[in-house]
Amino acid sequence: MQETAFTNNFLNAFLDQESALLSIKWLPSTYEMSAENFQSIFIQIAEFIETHHIKYWMGYTKDFAFIVPPDLQEWAAQEFNQRVLQAGLKKMAMIVPADIIANVGVKQSIEEMEKHQDLETIETRYFDNPEQAKEWLLGA
Repeated sequence: MQETAFTNNFLNAFLDQESALLSIKWLPSTYEMSAENFQSIFIQIAEFIETHHIKYWMGYTKDFAFIVPPDLQEWAAQEFNQRVLQAGLKKMAMIVPADIIANVGVKQSIEEMEKHQDLETIETRYFDNPEQAKEWLLGA
């Protein structure tokens, strides 16, 4: 059963404690997000993953409009990614826009993160169908 985990101006996060699944729905207001907002939100997400022993993350990125600059991609790749990996995150499913242009920014950020992972990695796949994403994440 999903319950609201936390919300802010840029996202709504939902927790399915039984499945150890965190779902994050990014909002169109992310076009107003600053670099500081991005970093503080991802720190909040990391803390939540640590506290609630999250193993699976489903990110709805269709409305994610913030352009992640290279320095933040690097920070996410090294700091954030290693932190959630150590916390036990196993799989990430990204629900991406069908539109290729918008899709490139999201994938580029994830790929940058993956470049910096050690041998142990967070398996990441891209979907345009949330049901298929959840099925893959939970192995149902």
